[in-house]
Amino acid sequence: MSPIRLAMRLPALATFLVLALNAHAQSITTLGIPADDSAITPEEPDGVISRGLHIKSQGRQTADALLRNARSGGISGAPISTGSSRSNAASTGGNASTGGNASTIQVNDPAPDHTVSFPGITRPFEFSTQSETTIATHGRHIVVGYNTTAFQTIQLFPQGLFYTQRYFTGYSVSHDAGRTWQSSFTPPAPGSNFTFGDPVLAVDRGGHFYFASLGADAAGNTVINVNKSTDNGSTFGTATSVATDNGGDKDWIAVGPDPTNIRRDNVYVTWTSFNDAGTAAALVFARSTDGGATWTSKPIFAPAGDAINSSFVSLSNPVVDRSNGRLYIPFLHFSNIDADNIRVLVSDDGGVTFSFLAFNVPGAPDAFAYPNVTPGELVDCGVNNGGFRLVLHQGADDGGGQFGLARYRYATRLITQPSAAVSAGRLLLAFNNSTSPFFGDPTAGSEITLLYASDGGASWEPPFKVAVSTAADPQHVHPAIALGAGGAKAFIGYYVQQADTKLRTDVATVNIGAQGLQLARTARLSRKAFDLTPSNIPHPIASDPHLTTNYDRSVRACYNIGEYMAIVPGDEGESAFAAWGDNRNPWIGPADSAQPGSHAQADVFATSTGD
Repeated sequence: MSPIRLAMRLPALATFLVLALNAHAQSITTLGIPADDSAITPEEPDGVISRGLHIKSQGRQTADALLRNARSGGISGAPISTGSSRSNAASTGGNASTGGNASTIQVNDPAPDHTVSFPGITRPFEFSTQSETTIATHGRHIVVGYNTTAFQTIQLFPQGLFYTQRYFTGYSVSHDAGRTWQSSFTPPAPGSNFTFGDPVLAVDRGGHFYFASLGADAAGNTVINVNKSTDNGSTFGTATSVATDNGGDKDWIAVGPDPTNIRRDNVYVTWTSFNDAGTAAALVFARSTDGGATWTSKPIFAPAGDAINSSFVSLSNPVVDRSNGRLYIPFLHFSNIDADNIRVLVSDDGGVTFSFLAFNVPGAPDAFAYPNVTPGELVDCGVNNGGFRLVLHQGADDGGGQFGLARYRYATRLITQPSAAVSAGRLLLAFNNSTSPFFGDPTAGSEITLLYASDGGASWEPPFKVAVSTAADPQHVHPAIALGAGGAKAFIGYYVQQADTKLRTDVATVNIGAQGLQLARTARLSRKAFDLTPSNIPHPIASDPHLTTNYDRSVRACYNIGEYMAIVPGDEGESAFAAWGDNRNPWIGPADSAQPGSHAQADVFATSTGD
């Protein structure tokens, strides 16, 4: 694997600041952001969100005292919070306090977005990013989850600036089919003040909502969390830790009937686990048979790597066929060549044993691999910050990129996650693909491809193009798929980059019948196109010219719309409900911001395809 490919695939190995808060107290290790703003913000393994402060303590009382002092204002040097920096032209959203309607609507409450300043110490913290959406519905109850930077507390201590609370896993809930919304965040694990996003929702037949995400436990270890709601998504209980995994990343959740006890719903969670050395990653599987109260977990695929296939896997997307309880886990197996490989594990005994589905593609590395080139231009998103990423971008190259790569101020990173849906043996996989056979080709477009098997994956129809690259709409990325009408209709939502470089979201409706797949219609989800946010700005203070920063400095460079959107079928199966990261609203950066003045910010919008 080339150095650039390796840098993209490995987790960010965060370098943390270690502070002795009290030399006479029991040992405390604090991980945080230095006040001089020249060090790199520590981040989660996949590098989307900064981890900020963790406290690992053998002296819990001292740690608790530190947090109490911070919250009570007992620490000198308190920040100045200026509240929202949204423009007056910004949408008021669709929260219950502001009203709304069933058309395209903002579901995240804009009020929590805010700026925190430490005059004379560092540039402001502009907490205003919501994206990377997930949906679950039960009747008229809709829960939309997303990454959010709005629910954070940062304090100035004698040792520097530290986060004392970071709730990156947010959600909004509607009890009237999407007309009005209330926003909140999921509680962390007991004793912790930190969740880290990568949100995914599912719901069982009894109407219990399950919310998987990354977080930290009381000792500062990374955990895979699941929060459960028993009141239609109005509130979620304290997080249950599915597993403690300091290399954990990219979780996903699915709920469905146990194949040996069809009356019982099992809850399944999958994630990527990077080893300590960052030289390999395994696909890990967990199961709960008691409604999320207890969990068992195990690795189910850990490739050794060879001349073609790497030792890294990620981006799993489990789904359950509710007709028989069969579990499918598609994921991406990274390669050492241009095309990575989509693979699918399947279990007919509730995850006790697994086998691979065969694609039998001529020229593939093996029968169980479906080769695919991830779209996007390979660019520099900052040394030890965003890394080298495949992105969509706007504007001119700022220059100064490493290895001769471009460095765009307005960029959003891309991945390939095979989005799956299944009903009564009808299995579909949707994914984005480059129009070029070469990885990172700056001249390439991107399309949405659908794979279909009517027999549970025993045989596959030829690939079906849902959206193709054209001069007017060259790029199509990050699809999400849902099945409605008893498996007779598929709804695929995705982002489109237009020739003018603005983004929008579309939805395609595909009919499924005896003759295979047929595109019925394509329509817009977003009512207006939008610009990208300034996510890859040359660092305003850094001595290293290769450092960059997001305007919202609590997320990594080149992070904007997130790495997935969401869509679910409507009640009758003839329509769908979709949510996505949307940048139509303006944000006003303070004068001392890395990007002062008006520019786009990320919010969450949603709509029904039946409107």
